[in-house]
Amino acid sequence: MRALLRTDLLAAFLFGGASLAGCTSSSPSSPSGEAPAATDAGATHAGATDAGAPDTGAADAGAPDAGGVALRVPALGPVPDLPVSAGDPPTDAKIALGSMLYIDARLSGSGHTACASCHGYQTAFQDNLITPIPDRSYPNDRPALTRNTLSFFNIVYAPVMRWDGSQTNLASAMAFPWSEANMNLGTDLPSAQPVLQQRLTVTAPNYVPLFQQAYGQDIRTLTPDAVWTLAGRALAAFVRQAVSRDAPFDRWNAGDDTAMSSAAVAGLAVFQGKGRCIACHSGPFFTDFSFHNISSSPPESDGGRADEGRYDVTGVAADEGSFLTPTLRGAYDTAPYFHDGSEAGFFSVLDFLNSSAVTADPNHDPVFDTPLGLTTDDETNLVAFLTALRGTPVTVVPATPP
Repeated sequence: MRALLRTDLLAAFLFGGASLAGCTSSSPSSPSGEAPAATDAGATHAGATDAGAPDTGAADAGAPDAGGVALRVPALGPVPDLPVSAGDPPTDAKIALGSMLYIDARLSGSGHTACASCHGYQTAFQDNLITPIPDRSYPNDRPALTRNTLSFFNIVYAPVMRWDGSQTNLASAMAFPWSEANMNLGTDLPSAQPVLQQRLTVTAPNYVPLFQQAYGQDIRTLTPDAVWTLAGRALAAFVRQAVSRDAPFDRWNAGDDTAMSSAAVAGLAVFQGKGRCIACHSGPFFTDFSFHNISSSPPESDGGRADEGRYDVTGVAADEGSFLTPTLRGAYDTAPYFHDGSEAGFFSVLDFLNSSAVTADPNHDPVFDTPLGLTTDDETNLVAFLTALRGTPVTVVPATPP
């Protein structure tokens, strides 16, 4: 039964417009606490772009509007054009190959899990679960992972990835789950890399000519780590399409008075003012790509935290309990929130940040040293503004794996 559940959900998730939300008890409500908003099958609310190269850096904040229009809030400018890497230019062959790898469950330890199982392209490139169930748990539902699935929205621009910032290269970040419980081809890179090569050359040998077409190399003759790198680059080329842009806020910011409601405009004022949101959620991506402690994993009685976050990567005491600032573009569709998925919607997040709970960790970010003092109207208007950061839909149609 468990095998049928995971396989059937994956098929529906990939091709039928279904979301895993609602199919498991750990699925949350929408950000407002009501039923999730429906989206078109095969589409997620993001910005349609041309696909391009996987290597990137963060864009400058406050980029001018492409049409030269003076922005009302220059510091929160539009999403810039996709970066292009001269060393690995995008091609249709690379993008198609990456899309196949993204949905191919044969490339997991059990044969029942794909990248899209957690980062569904029909559900804002994430899964709407509190924490996902990794392939290593198959055929059981537990143990689940300990961190919430971050959306891939605008990851192509990110200089750091994952809640703890442990990845800084998109291609590497895309391949790494094969060496973890997530995809379970091994317990580390040395054990997972030869298994991936075997899956791509023996289990599914029709990948060989596709890699040849995309990269001009025969993956049967390459070392396992070289095959791993090429697979990561192909996945990175595919997820370049996960760009959330052209939201109602962007149109309002460029001068369209009808693009945002009066509540959303009031929410923007709170966002920049008494809410202090912009202290971390800044720039065109509404993230500083940095790490902050909001007491989402405070010390327990023994002094340790359930999750030390960035500290586990840097070993710097100031990073204890700190996590990556997630983008707010498209966040309407990516509930639940926080590194552990502990907050079900926008209002519960705001209630938490507006309470003494945000300072429970002695290492909390000093931006919360004084209470926010948000009113019910403030929170309602903030949610209206956050909803106005929902980008236009992008349709992603993966190629069928060979």
